[in-house]
Amino acid sequence: MKSLTLIPGQLSLSQLRDVYSHPVNITLDSGAFAAIDESVACVNAILAEGRTAYGINTGFGLLAQTRISTEDLENLQRSLVLSHAAGVGEPLDDDLARLIMVLKINSLSRGFSGIRLSVIQALIGLVNAGVTPWIPAKGSVGASGGPRATGAYVVDPARRR
Repeated sequence: MKSLTLIPGQLSLSQLRDVYSHPVNITLDSGAFAAIDESVACVNAILAEGRTAYGINTGFGLLAQTRISTEDLENLQRSLVLSHAAGVGEPLDDDLARLIMVLKINSLSRGFSGIRLSVIQALIGLVNAGVTPWIPAKGSVGASGGPRATGAYVVDPARRR
């Protein structure tokens, strides 16, 4: 099994081929930790100061101007994940699913999303354990630019290979 240290935003074509071609053991370069922690701190500051920020404590799309109460934020985030868990068709093969996971980890590790390091490390743990998600081949593209079908890989435990 090849080892790969992810440096956010710096994946080469050769590294992507390696990820696609066979299982890999990945680690995240510690240089990414500060940006991840800063983005989490930014989200926490917004919440602590009672500010309104789209996608953190508001609705989405036409509901962007609707403030969500602090008590309902956990449900908002859960509903967001569930709403993106859509797709149809045969599942992508394991190699492509692994590549998508590594690309998502690399993207989240740039520190622009407010996601906690522990979540990124959990995704890394799945890749390193050889767990490949069930991702339907067809889905729409969400506002974040990612295929909505990829949401299915974290939501539907009933789908097994």
